Amino acid sequence: MKKLPVSTDNDLSRHDSLENGQRATLLQLQRGSWRAAVLLFLPWSMSVLLNWSLFQEAQFRILALLPGFAVALHIHLTLYRNLEKNHLASDEHQLLAFLGAPNWITLWRAAAVVALAGFLPQAIWENHLPTAVVNWMPGFIYLGISLADLLDGMMARKLQRITALGKRLDIETDAAGLLTASLIAVALGRIPTLYLLAGLAYYLFILGIRLRVQRGLPVASLQQRPYGRIIAGFQMGLVAMILLPLFHPIFTHVAAIVFMIPLLLGFIRDWLVVSCRLNSSNDQQTEIISTIDSLSLKKVPLFLRPVILLGGIMTFVDYAPNLQHLSWLLTHNLLCLLATLGFMGRSSCLLLILVLACNQSPFEITIISIVTFGSAALLMLTGTGTMSLWAPEEKILYRRQGVAPVNTHRAP
Repeated sequence: MKKLPVSTDNDLSRHDSLENGQRATLLQLQRGSWRAAVLLFLPWSMSVLLNWSLFQEAQFRILALLPGFAVALHIHLTLYRNLEKNHLASDEHQLLAFLGAPNWITLWRAAAVVALAGFLPQAIWENHLPTAVVNWMPGFIYLGISLADLLDGMMARKLQRITALGKRLDIETDAAGLLTASLIAVALGRIPTLYLLAGLAYYLFILGIRLRVQRGLPVASLQQRPYGRIIAGFQMGLVAMILLPLFHPIFTHVAAIVFMIPLLLGFIRDWLVVSCRLNSSNDQQTEIISTIDSLSLKKVPLFLRPVILLGGIMTFVDYAPNLQHLSWLLTHNLLCLLATLGFMGRSSCLLLILVLACNQSPFEITIISIVTFGSAALLMLTGTGTMSLWAPEEKILYRRQGVAPVNTHRAP
C-alpha cells in the first residue's frame, strides 16, 4: 500500500478549463470508465447470487456484502474523478486518449478485490468457508492481487505510461485490498481484530489530512519512503499467506502483530510530518527518525540473530533423539544458522517461519518456538543488518524503490 502524495491543491481540474481536443479525449475516457464500472460491479453481482441462500436465512446478512459494493463504487469514483490526470508526467496538458494496459491491469486487480469481498458473508456469519476448495480461494485470489501489483507498475514503466491516474488507482486498490483481506482473515479467526488498524490506517491518514485542509491548517507534502513501501508490500504478502489454510492460528496471530507495528509506526511518523508537528530536513529526516532507523535496520538485527541461533540449538537438543523428524529438524537448524550468519537472511527467515507455523510441522507450540518465530518474522522485516555474509534481497527490494540498499556488508 503506497503512500499518497499529499497536497492542499484541489484534486480535480474543472472541465471548462479544457481545450476542445481535450474535451473530446475526456469524453472518450469517460466511456472507458463506464466499461470499467461493469468490470467492477460484475463480481459484486455474482457475490449476491452465490450467497443468496445465506441471505434467505437472515436478510440482514446481506450487509456483509456492503464492503464489496463500497470497494467497487470507491474505485470507480476514483477513476471517474481523476480522468483528467491520465497524462504523462512530462506533459501535464496532453491527455492520453485511452486508459491503457497498466490501468486496466489495476482495474482487474480492483475487480478481484470486489470478488474477494464476496467471501465475507460466509466468513462473518458462519466463521468458516463452506468447502475445502473454497477455503483456499481467498488466499489464492489475494496472492494474485498482490503479485499483479508488480505487473501493472512494470507494464507502466515498459510502455512509458506512468500517469498520475495510474498511481492513484494503484494506491486505492492496494488500500482496499488490504482492508478487505484483513476483514476476512479476522472473521476466520486467523489474525487478531487489532490488525484491522493496519487496513484502516491509510483511510484514517487521508481523513485526517482532509480535516486539516477543511479547517485551514497547514499540510506538508509527503515524500515517499522506500522502506515504508517495502513494509506495505510485506503486509500484502503476510495476509495472502494467512488466508491460505496452511498455518496454525497462534503463529499467524504473532506474525500479524509483528508486521503491524512497523506499518502503524510509519503512519504515525508520516502524520507528524504532514501535520507540521515534526520539524524535518529537506528529505524529511530528523535526528530522532535517523536514530530509530539506524537502530531498527542495523542494531536490532544484531540482537535477533543470536536469539534465533539459541532457538535452533534448544530445538535441536529437544528433538535430536527423535529420528522420525530428522529432515524437519535439519531444515529448521540450517535455516536458523543461515539467518544468524546473514546469508540470504530475509529468505532464510521466511522459510523458517513457514517451517514453524505450518500445520504439518512436528514442532510443538512452546515458548521457544514462538520466540524463534517472532524473531524470524521481525528479522525478515528489518533484514539481517550489518556483518551479513550475503544479502541479495536488499538490492532487489531497494532497487525497485529506486534507492540504494541499506549497507549489509561485513564490517572491515
